[in-house]
Amino acid sequence: MPTDLRPGRLIADRLAQDAAGPVPLDAISPDIAIGDWGWLSTDGQGRTSISAAAQATRTPFPGDEWARLHTPDRSGRTRLEALRFRARILRRVREFFDSRGFFEVETPLRVPSPGVETHLSALGSDDWFLSPSPEFQMKRLLAGGSGSIYQICRAFRRDETGARHNPEFTMLEWYSVGADTDRLRDEVEALITFVQQREDVPAPLPEPPYPRWTMAEAFSRLAEVDDLFAPPEALLAQAGLPTRPMSWEEAFFTVFVEKIESRLCENGPLFLTAWPAPMASLARLLPDDPRFADRFEFFAPNPAGGELELANGFGELLDAELQRARSLDELAHRRAHGAPEYPLDEKFLSALAEGCPPVSGIALGLDRLVMLWWGAAHIRQVLTFAGDEL
Repeated sequence: MPTDLRPGRLIADRLAQDAAGPVPLDAISPDIAIGDWGWLSTDGQGRTSISAAAQATRTPFPGDEWARLHTPDRSGRTRLEALRFRARILRRVREFFDSRGFFEVETPLRVPSPGVETHLSALGSDDWFLSPSPEFQMKRLLAGGSGSIYQICRAFRRDETGARHNPEFTMLEWYSVGADTDRLRDEVEALITFVQQREDVPAPLPEPPYPRWTMAEAFSRLAEVDDLFAPPEALLAQAGLPTRPMSWEEAFFTVFVEKIESRLCENGPLFLTAWPAPMASLARLLPDDPRFADRFEFFAPNPAGGELELANGFGELLDAELQRARSLDELAHRRAHGAPEYPLDEKFLSALAEGCPPVSGIALGLDRLVMLWWGAAHIRQVLTFAGDEL
């Protein structure tokens, strides 16, 4: 059985050349002449032969698709090498969760409600939506008694394109029954350690544990903001930024982007915990200070500079009536700002009302994690096809 089929060029009798260099030949098909491109193949005994391309080509062979996968980048590595690395990482991720007793699930990609969070921009599919997250369906499984579960799936969000974003991306989401968010952060660290100990990772992260800052600590350390809940103009002034009329949420994100985000990972990966309650409609509030929600994000240094947000975790809100009230508030905010109004997922809310076990959950961007480990500057380097390549 031929293996390792790849394009090559017959350059002399019994000698071809592929992307790696000269290749001695054991057999030459009569349908190919010196100077022609064709297919090189190697059998199980290591014998290599060359034959002409099966189809007539109107463009030089090999063509653009071969070049896309085989052209070296600045580091001398090819897209195909990155994709093979990605496949190994996905196998290790599954191995990690399977070894810990998690149950792998699959949920639909086309859903009646994408969620109603203020900043969500969903992609439509007829009168439904392409799922931006499997969260609602996974929580319904939890309410049905699935136990701890994980999923590797495609997710979709409109207007997310760039060096760190693709409108269609791969998400790892898991829910750990009975766990608090401290344990969830431990699981993130354990996953990183597990993979890095078993794979040759070109750009590994430092060994855990990683620092854990509250949002209030980050604002104090990096923006010299001592009162996170000050009125908008006062919040901006504390950070030394120009003041102008805006909402508190706008002022919060202005300070975060201008003063904090780019410096979070100056000393390596970091968990940012205890987000203000308005920033986490699906998370429970912290009992010792309900101004904050049990939400965290995990950041790591970006190979291209700055930080890379990798994961977003919650101590999950399980109160159905409170979740409905928060969702209606989000819908009112969308309406007031002219954003599309999405339907509530009534079956998700009904599942919460039936009862869901105490659980913490997290969504991790696998494309970004592979990008980081590969040392890639752009997310397209670890995708089979970026959005603009389709």
